[in-house]
Amino acid sequence: MRSNFKLLQAGVPAIPLLVASSGFAAGAAFGPAVFRSGLSAGNLIPSGAAGAVLLTGSWLGISAATARKSGAGTNLHARRLGVWFAVAMLPLLSYLPYLAHRSGLTGAQAELPPLDSRYSAIGLLVWSLLLLAVLLRLSLGKGNGGISRLALRRPAGTLALMICAWLAVFFPLDVLKEHYMQVTSLNSAVFREAMTHVFDGRGFMYSHLEQASGSTIFGVHINLIYLLVTPLFRLFPDYRWLLLISDAALALAAWPLYLLARRHFPAGLSLLFAAMYLLTPIIAAQPGRSDVSEIRFMPLFFFLALYMLETKRFWWFLGASFLLASVREDMALFVAFFGIYALVRRYPLRWILTPLASGGAWFLASTSFLLPHLSTTGTAVRTTIRYSDLGSSGSQIAKTLLLKPWKAFEVAFSGASHAGAAYGLFLSFGTVLPLISGAVVFAVPAVAELLFEQTTDLVTFMAVPAAATLIVAFIYGLARLDGIAFRRWGFHRGRTATMLGVFLFFLGLAPFHAWLNQNMYLPRYNYSAAIAAFKMVPPDARVLAPEFMLANTTSDQTVTGYHQIAYQEDAWGHFDIDEDYVILDERIPSAMADDRYYQSLGDVSKFLSKSPDFHKVFEHDDMALYVRNGFRPATPPA
Repeated sequence: MRSNFKLLQAGVPAIPLLVASSGFAAGAAFGPAVFRSGLSAGNLIPSGAAGAVLLTGSWLGISAATARKSGAGTNLHARRLGVWFAVAMLPLLSYLPYLAHRSGLTGAQAELPPLDSRYSAIGLLVWSLLLLAVLLRLSLGKGNGGISRLALRRPAGTLALMICAWLAVFFPLDVLKEHYMQVTSLNSAVFREAMTHVFDGRGFMYSHLEQASGSTIFGVHINLIYLLVTPLFRLFPDYRWLLLISDAALALAAWPLYLLARRHFPAGLSLLFAAMYLLTPIIAAQPGRSDVSEIRFMPLFFFLALYMLETKRFWWFLGASFLLASVREDMALFVAFFGIYALVRRYPLRWILTPLASGGAWFLASTSFLLPHLSTTGTAVRTTIRYSDLGSSGSQIAKTLLLKPWKAFEVAFSGASHAGAAYGLFLSFGTVLPLISGAVVFAVPAVAELLFEQTTDLVTFMAVPAAATLIVAFIYGLARLDGIAFRRWGFHRGRTATMLGVFLFFLGLAPFHAWLNQNMYLPRYNYSAAIAAFKMVPPDARVLAPEFMLANTTSDQTVTGYHQIAYQEDAWGHFDIDEDYVILDERIPSAMADDRYYQSLGDVSKFLSKSPDFHKVFEHDDMALYVRNGFRPATPPA
């Protein structure tokens, strides 16, 4: 006890104060969240005091127990460990306010139901304690342990195991949430149908589910990647095969990212960054929470193109850039930004002009000619919906960005969800580290696209380009900081990067609550009623169904979804129901992220309640089936 008191009098009172303050803040945040006792002083002070005592006591005890083995003086050893004890609580402290912010939003700003705050707080505490254990191991350990030696003996094999393990965990989750109707989106059904009907008289890669009344999928986005994926899909034309292909593309992106990191760091730290990419909530949210999107292919092709640029393999770079531009029309902007990056890096002229010209030309051709020509609305849908606050056409949007750039900032930070997404990005990718790297230029269009969404969060597929570009800028920024620490302060090469890399790995992965929700992988509460209603629809009928049911449709059915009602209302100010069977989810929440979808549900519900052309034949657990007069369901209601 006496020796512990001497540690507190070590001549560095800031360290004990820092540890006690960190423990108090962690306890004050953790206690009310777990016991749901509110934020009153009567609850915060006791839980904060308990946290301060526990963390300070742990620091003193571990410092005293390990001082002799450290080889350093007792005071110096305690001072060094005190810093780790203080900063280890940051995953809990930094993301618990973010969790409270996200789960407290209402109306159109609210995201999908987050993980319960009690389990989130416990998970964040465990994550902070794991960070503390790793930092102590790095500080006290001598050399690499057995597991580290085994992992680094063959880093390529370790990386392959990481990718396979990721797929083994996340692909089943991807299938489960689709099968159990936990995704309020339509992409799986859209792309499955389009690749089944590649050559169709109604339109190349036609889908009934596109826009207001069906069209080619290129009427919304020029996602040529699906032409390349189609041969694989035709081997097994099922949405689960499509999910596997897109999940594999997401996971394989860890390979070129590892190669990029390996140019600056040793194998161990490069593997850590590959794991950071695989597990960062934005990437994990794609199979863990979101529906399939062509954007899942973006990180693989972006990292490949950047690696080829860094290693100066021009023709391989052009090939990877072509694949990147094939993902979607706006990915051509990243190709153009390769030219800007090459200019910053003082590359030869062909590295600057070729991507600038090809990427810019493809983006302009797609948005100005191809999309309006192929769309049933005669306009580029992304322009009329996503960027409507900046102008009604591409030229007006460009004019606004050039002449009134402050308008873009007003739109980007117009709501609480936008501020929350920006906060999450800021903490997830090394705070200011990306800003000291020239590669941050790639994040400009990616972050702008994310923040221009009407409502946004870290689980949307639109966050994937932001994650891919920011993690590269983070790695490059960390490499630059490591070099500065070596030259100016004489730190060992790689030491700064290792410590910061480990710390920011834990900090970046802390917002797991963005996707980790066990309810997503269990049957929807009215799953049985939805299946019963769907079985009453004939196999060749025309049916309007909620998007979460579309994975159950058959190829002979003409199916439309509620997003198409929103497209009709946006384009024409009204909607028409041409289908003979309408499945309605009557539980229409007032606070959800996809407000347009639920607005359509409400509109259709009001229409059916007054329409003399439809009658209700089934209703159970908020699920109802309406049939047009003169048509009979396939089976009588139970």
